[in-house]
Amino acid sequence: MLEIIAASITTIDIVVVLSLLRLRKNRLPLALWIAFLNMALPFLGFMMGDWSANLFSVWSNLLSGVLLALIGIHMLLQDDDSSALQQQLHPSIIAIAISLDTFSVSVSFGMLHMNKMLFIFASGFLSFVFSCLALYYGRMLNIKNGKLLRWISGLALVALGIMSCF
Repeated sequence: MLEIIAASITTIDIVVVLSLLRLRKNRLPLALWIAFLNMALPFLGFMMGDWSANLFSVWSNLLSGVLLALIGIHMLLQDDDSSALQQQLHPSIIAIAISLDTFSVSVSFGMLHMNKMLFIFASGFLSFVFSCLALYYGRMLNIKNGKLLRWISGLALVALGIMSCF
């Protein structure tokens, strides 16, 4: 169950980023691409986390907790730079940028030996659902900058990081 909660926390930023985009074409391929990346990158992250847990077997819980907390702190301290969002980037670059955070989180979860397949499938499914929601109904969601969602996600990751240390 913790894997599903973690997958929803790490994929919530998809709604924020994609609802600010005003795409009219290729929305479904972008959603599928994001879902694929949100499954492939966590798989690589879990493999890296398992490897580093074996390498740092004594410190793996503490190290993964610190990594999760630092990712959460980064989300809390991230500023609202709207000029970067106004630049027109290719949707595949946006998909890769959105999906990179799941890699770093899954490294921590790999160190904790969490259920890899459950997290990967939940992350892929939720990222597809959130992508479609944001791309097709983003204007109705009326998300201005996503600061509240980012704060909730950041605090949840900090809490997960602290809980995994003990």
